[in-house]
Amino acid sequence: MKQKTYLTVSVILNCIFFFGFLTLSYIYRDKLFQAFVSAKGNPKIIMFGNSITAQGKWVELLGRTDVLTQALPGQCTYHFLNAMESMVIRHKPEVCFVMGGINDITIGVSQETIQKHYKAILDNLTRNGITPIVTLTLYEQNDPVSKDQVSELNRFLMSYCRQNQIDYLDINPLIADSTGLKPEYAVDKTHLNEDAYKLWAAEIKKILAQKAL
Repeated sequence: MKQKTYLTVSVILNCIFFFGFLTLSYIYRDKLFQAFVSAKGNPKIIMFGNSITAQGKWVELLGRTDVLTQALPGQCTYHFLNAMESMVIRHKPEVCFVMGGINDITIGVSQETIQKHYKAILDNLTRNGITPIVTLTLYEQNDPVSKDQVSELNRFLMSYCRQNQIDYLDINPLIADSTGLKPEYAVDKTHLNEDAYKLWAAEIKKILAQKAL
């Protein structure tokens, strides 16, 4: 009887551990995917940015295992410049999707400085044989001052990209309206939910298809 009880308890505990492992694997699946991509090396695509980029589950969203997310919360374009060598260039990707600027705007960095940093970022990527692709800076919710600054930055980015044959994508028309980021695509004032990331990923896939990547 005692042996049967031990066996039952053992089976129950094993089931708990097994399902717990599956649950944790699902919750942290993007971290596992990223660890795999990093260990495998030679990513074709790097997603470079701040917390908005960092929160995207890009391996899953893009359905490929050659995507490395190199993004940290709170980064401004100044930080992008300082981190480029270790976070992007040393990995030698074919393309690097870049999005930034909103943190600069939030802390009051001038447009002149943000634009100067962005030029240096894009020039540095190109000089190192990496194709830059710019995601235009996203609007925040219900912040007219921020929205005006984002629009000014995006006008510069579109002009600079056209002059230098750099691809860019703009998902603001998909997830924002005249007031800024739509509530149905937001988890807070600045950050995106899963539906917004799916729309963003769809636009990325279009560019990758055009480049036969």
